[in-house]
Amino acid sequence: MKNSDKAPFFVGYLDMPKQLKRFYIPLVILVGVLSALGGMSIAKQQQSDGPAEWQTSSTVTYHGLLKMEPYPVLHRINPDNANETESILLVNQGKFSAEHYAAPLEDQWVSVTGYPIIRGGWTMLELASDQPIHTAAKIEEPSEFSILGQSSSSVSLGAVSFSGEIADSKCFLGVMNPGKGTVHKACAEVCLLGGIPAMLLVLGEDGLKYGYLLTHSDGSSVSKELANQAAKQVEVNGELVKKGDLLYLQIGESEVL
Repeated sequence: MKNSDKAPFFVGYLDMPKQLKRFYIPLVILVGVLSALGGMSIAKQQQSDGPAEWQTSSTVTYHGLLKMEPYPVLHRINPDNANETESILLVNQGKFSAEHYAAPLEDQWVSVTGYPIIRGGWTMLELASDQPIHTAAKIEEPSEFSILGQSSSSVSLGAVSFSGEIADSKCFLGVMNPGKGTVHKACAEVCLLGGIPAMLLVLGEDGLKYGYLLTHSDGSSVSKELANQAAKQVEVNGELVKKGDLLYLQIGESEVL
């Protein structure tokens, strides 16, 4: 039998036979194109969780009343509406709470410097590393201190029940993408163990996820206790409480199912 009568055979250290090239090269190109089109189709079907922004290029400085509720929060007069309060969650760099810097200055008028994290009406500030919080030398409008103190007091909105996902607020609000779901579970657990405010993500009517800060029924932090629940879909019963423009869901020990 002549060599030309044999079926083409590919050997790795030799050139591919012309007969095989004519078949496999178009096949590889076709598979590549179909894979790209399939990936684009799947990507277009994914729902967005809404725009998020983490401004790391430069720091900003905010002035206001510092509270521990139990997570560090700076309440300030809304720059767009002098009759409203803007409440800004404070977190440290990395996967750590800002409690170390904030607790000694609770109930004081302070200046806070950091990097804004903004999403869906939430504003969080990641503290700058060099003296991020200090007592403000001067209160330009003394009446603001009184206004903010009154507006940041607790207001009960009654008993509620929600279904959602346990997440760490820092990553979800813009530091990580995705900042939720099983792919983010390990990161969320470490953040919650570090004291980052725990959040319950709830799917809204528009298909986007929004959150409620979670605390114990006595108002203390529940982050570390919920770390092992990160990325899980749960049902939560508790009391909804408003402080400033933030909503807290206060839960008992057996109210996360």
